[in-house]
Amino acid sequence: MQTVAEITPTRKPRAFHCTWHGLAGILTKPAAAVLFLEPESGAVVTITPADEAALVVLGEVESAMAQYCTDMAAGGYAAIACSRAH
Repeated sequence: MQTVAEITPTRKPRAFHCTWHGLAGILTKPAAAVLFLEPESGAVVTITPADEAALVVLGEVESAMAQYCTDMAAGGYAAIACSRAH
């Protein structure tokens, strides 16, 4: 009988599309603090528990980007919409 080394899973930082006080951005937690990144201005804001009520989490960036790439590989949004069976 052999002993198999135990593998500890590595957790990569996850990011989510969200809105915060009407601003669209990305929510992530790379370390101890939760951060809101607003791409238009480049602002990075540390989210506190008091700010959480204003957050609307829309979906994970990784899965949304994967779907976008799949759509573009299929010819884009117009090609997908026009190729649907009626």
